[in-house]
Amino acid sequence: MSKKYRFGLTLVILVFLVLFVELIRDVLIRDGDFIGYVLVGNLTLQGQNIYKDHLINTWPPFFSIVSVPIAIIDNVSHYLSRFLWLSASLFAMFAVINYTAKMTIEKKLTLFQIRSGKTITNEKISLAHYIVVVPLLLSLRYIMDNMSNIQINILILAMAMASLYFFTKNKIILASFILAFSISIKVITVFLLLYFLVKREFKIASYTFLFCILFALVPFLVYGFGQTLDYYDFWYHSNIEPFASVAHKNQSYFSMMRSFLTHESPGVNQPLNKEFYINIVNLPIEKVRLISYAILAIAALPVIYLFREKLINRSSQKSFIEYAFILCIIPILSPLAWKAYFIFLFPAWFVSYLFIYQYNNSLNKRSLNSIKILFFGSIVLTVFTSNLFVGDLSRWFELFSSITIGTILLSLNLLVIYINYDKFNKALKS
Repeated sequence: MSKKYRFGLTLVILVFLVLFVELIRDVLIRDGDFIGYVLVGNLTLQGQNIYKDHLINTWPPFFSIVSVPIAIIDNVSHYLSRFLWLSASLFAMFAVINYTAKMTIEKKLTLFQIRSGKTITNEKISLAHYIVVVPLLLSLRYIMDNMSNIQINILILAMAMASLYFFTKNKIILASFILAFSISIKVITVFLLLYFLVKREFKIASYTFLFCILFALVPFLVYGFGQTLDYYDFWYHSNIEPFASVAHKNQSYFSMMRSFLTHESPGVNQPLNKEFYINIVNLPIEKVRLISYAILAIAALPVIYLFREKLINRSSQKSFIEYAFILCIIPILSPLAWKAYFIFLFPAWFVSYLFIYQYNNSLNKRSLNSIKILFFGSIVLTVFTSNLFVGDLSRWFELFSSITIGTILLSLNLLVIYINYDKFNKALKS
């Protein structure tokens, strides 16, 4: 057994132990967002208003129907429901890593040593291999946050990755169904649908849109026509229409812009024992909204131009960089982006580290240094600002949108890799 394998295996075992302890603790003492899933499922079963507590239920009406089985199991045993949910999240994370490995290095993920101490063969790669374990460690903060708050984001990411994987295998209807289901319960993966439209992949876009319509019609069968219209109207006006709220925990791009441009408290008052503001000007919210969308549009145009060509090879590493980029920007482009949302960075961590690992000896120093600066800068801001490393200072880093800015750096890193991919790949082959 090689030293590298032993070290990687030690890290994997430690991760498993940490996640196991977190799972048991969350099953016994945590409610998190899961209590909201149970609530809306029970309200559906009881025929009551699913937006009775609109601060808890921020999801589309279809989600309340999907939550019914969760509520039924929770009514039998809330320990059992939480255990099943958290276990499903861990299996979903394994699926995310597996899909990522298949689409980038064409290898199936395995937990254990493959053969004679090797952590990679022609068909498989071990979870203990550096290519896998490093991105896993980078994402651990967000895996833990999803578990401690018992949230759905890992499952949503797994659906997105499954959809992309089946898309690369030309299983369009299955890919569309999975993507539409994820959009219908939490909307945020709609950015993948927009991506397919930009790429002129109209077949998967059309099927996804069709399945979204079918899922949107389900509440009419359950709640009735008039009640469902009221639900959709309330959900839209309470969650979609308003501009992002200001809170240090909300690491959305829109929340960052509102924090910097309006005189509103992000909710951090320690150790000064008074409200703390970070705005540089105090503009009306309408102007902040306009400026935010204008900057976003200006930034999006070159990316759309860069990604304008149709996919020649859906399963290539270069294509996966595009997929990872879209997943990377999903959290910051959502009106609300709690830390748990940033589990969507995993594919970006994976492909970035893979690129540096593979091309380290073939790149010129200037190119490699620019990529490493963006990559490690994003790590500092998104990983090492956690409570584990900086204690209570983590909320102050969040106050200045550290995770948002770190995610922007990571997305820029992907763009630099994408632009230079053909040149670097040619250098590696030579």
